[in-house]
Amino acid sequence: MKRLPLFLALFVAGLLFIGADGCSSDPNVEGAKLDLRNQDYDRAIENLDRALEKNPDNTEALTMKANALLEKAFQTQDPGEHTAFIEEMVANYDRAAELGADVEQNVTIAYAREFERAVIAFNRGADDDSQFGAAAQYFGNAMLIRPDSAAAYTYQGYALLNSGDTEGAIEALEQGVENGETDLQAYLYLGELYRSSGRSEDSVALLERAEEMFPGDPELQAHLLNSYQESGMLDRAMDKYQSSIETDPDNKTYRYNYGSLLLQSGDYDGAIEHLARATELDPEYGFAWYNLGAAYQNKAVGYNDQVVALDDQLREQRATMSSEQVRQMESDIDALIEQRRETFQQAIGPLERALALNEPAGEDVTQICVALYTAYVQTDQLDKAEGVAGCAGLDE
Repeated sequence: MKRLPLFLALFVAGLLFIGADGCSSDPNVEGAKLDLRNQDYDRAIENLDRALEKNPDNTEALTMKANALLEKAFQTQDPGEHTAFIEEMVANYDRAAELGADVEQNVTIAYAREFERAVIAFNRGADDDSQFGAAAQYFGNAMLIRPDSAAAYTYQGYALLNSGDTEGAIEALEQGVENGETDLQAYLYLGELYRSSGRSEDSVALLERAEEMFPGDPELQAHLLNSYQESGMLDRAMDKYQSSIETDPDNKTYRYNYGSLLLQSGDYDGAIEHLARATELDPEYGFAWYNLGAAYQNKAVGYNDQVVALDDQLREQRATMSSEQVRQMESDIDALIEQRRETFQQAIGPLERALALNEPAGEDVTQICVALYTAYVQTDQLDKAEGVAGCAGLDE
């Protein structure tokens, strides 16, 4: 799993209000207002606690105490102490809301500030892996403030993933998706985590759900194809792509995916048809060119298997065969050898194109070079075979 990219922080300029305007009938609340203006949050909380001892349902005192606790939380660098303040803040906002107070703006700003803190910690993880754990904790705090937030759960999943907690990352990403996450990357990472955990069927279900939101996305289609293959759902995948091609015959991704499935199943002629069409639709489609070459090469190997089988049969039965039968079988073998050579020759063009496209793009081209080396040798182009031996790892 690659490390996730860093993302931009939100910047929020503190609370926009700290409670009701005007004078309160409780002198402790009035004193707390002055304390808050002076940023003396400890004294403000003491005053507000006295007010709440007198009246536990004082919504103004509850709201102001929550605001003060938020400021206290951001005065400490200790993650545990910070979280304790956030938890107490949430309890006070929740109680004030239950009693009818409008704390929505306060909660929104508290969430944004906590989310920003989490993002800053996450970004620091680029130089210090331990910061990912702190980021996960801060995203967890944001989840306490906004339990319906998709982003907090999703980004906590990313932080946990980078900290090495795969199970925790799965749980967080699952909740992000359930809360309505709309970022495709969340689905792709969760799908990949499912697959790496042996949960390919869960990956299929998740990615098919994502496909409804992101129809035709090539990266999603590639992940879904891998999940189909790992879960053994090749028939389902073939039906899906065949139907998709009927609806959209000029979609290069559908052609590539279907052709790749046919290649895997051993239907080389069908694979060649669809992969060739994918390269027609996009002449720069390096992976399609490689799979097209592989389809020709696998077909050529099939001819080789037939040659070996007939040659074995001839050696075993020659003594009991007539001269005509021997000549016919030798003719059949020669025809298969020529078909094998021609098919290896057909593989060379797509493989050379695949190498020319993928190597400059920084892709691993070892397997392309191995395939090219084999095709050159089988067609007696030994100088060219020597030319790709290095990248095929065969020059030692």
